[in-house]
Amino acid sequence: MIGGIARQLIGLFVDDELLATTILCVVGVISVLALLGAAPAWLVGLLLTLALPAALVASVLRSARRESRRG
Repeated sequence: MIGGIARQLIGLFVDDELLATTILCVVGVISVLALLGAAPAWLVGLLLTLALPAALVASVLRSARRESRRG
């Protein structure tokens, strides 16, 4: 019972595991670049602005493809 509640609670925040993983990886890599000084602040902002919506679009397209195969 508690395990089921925990899964549902996590499911509220992580509906698509691949999207969540992609976001964590993108933010992690860009954070490392910023902390090491390998990328200026404007580039970090640009990378986040481009990469995160791209991850969302890829996830939506993947979900749409999966739904079209089912129905």
